[in-house]
Amino acid sequence: MPKPLYFFGGLLDSGKTSIIKETLLSPSFNEGERTLIIAFEDGEESYDERFLHYANAEVVYFERFEELDLAKMKELDSRDNFDQIFVEGNGMQDELPFLLNVTAFPNWEIAQTLSAVDASTFKSVVNNLRTFVYYHIKSAECIIFNRFANKDDYLFIRNNVLGLNPKAELIFEDLQHEIVSFKEFELFDLSQDLLYISDIDYGAWYVDASSKPQKYANKHISINVKWMEDLSQYDRACIMGREAMICCSEDIAMMSLTVVGIDKKKIKKNQFYRLEGVIHTIQAEDGYDTCLLYLDKLSQGEQLEDPLVYFN
Repeated sequence: MPKPLYFFGGLLDSGKTSIIKETLLSPSFNEGERTLIIAFEDGEESYDERFLHYANAEVVYFERFEELDLAKMKELDSRDNFDQIFVEGNGMQDELPFLLNVTAFPNWEIAQTLSAVDASTFKSVVNNLRTFVYYHIKSAECIIFNRFANKDDYLFIRNNVLGLNPKAELIFEDLQHEIVSFKEFELFDLSQDLLYISDIDYGAWYVDASSKPQKYANKHISINVKWMEDLSQYDRACIMGREAMICCSEDIAMMSLTVVGIDKKKIKKNQFYRLEGVIHTIQAEDGYDTCLLYLDKLSQGEQLEDPLVYFN
């Protein structure tokens, strides 16, 4: 049976080592399993001998992901004196190639991918180093925001992170490493008969609808979008939405949904249209629910000077 591997990614000094140590010292997680820690950073927080003894763990260090190739994985695995692997990633490298490399090694199986984020510096980092943030968020199933002290930052963090990875679970920890529990903000008034989504709010709405589509089921909405992609197998359906800069100007992603009941002959490329209709949800091929818009009304939309989506 393959050994489970838990990957902890994140930028430099984002708290990866602390989270790994907290996890391995938790009785609810570690029930005596022998753990191999593979660390690609040696920061201010260290894996001291006392910790390794109590956690029943050993640690090996590498500098770059490329050093841990399949041959090295096989060498480490041949020791056969550990039950699970914890990996602390390199904050300056893209994590996806490493994860794909691990997937090719049959003796280890990725059990979970997590990412640590320093909430206290997130605003400046995402505005100045968005590409590096993307490296450490795009593959994470769970993102842990430590050092979270200002609840006013919640929506900024949530919208930006889910814009990069809409299916990630978000956990917030305060300065005492306690999980922050607060009622989630409702971004839009769902009691209205018609949700008029403004152009500036489109990114926030799309993130919310992508992560929790059922809350918008049967809601009547109005959005300003343009044609993105044809669905040639359907006479009256196409993909419409807007574009977002994910990590850099060369990396543009569609934030779009399927529109049903539209006369495609009336649609011109690069032209914005105001759509009104009802949201329905279906299960997509990846097993997650997704939104469809059943169109009631099509009208000329507002042409945007800057058509890109932002999450601020």
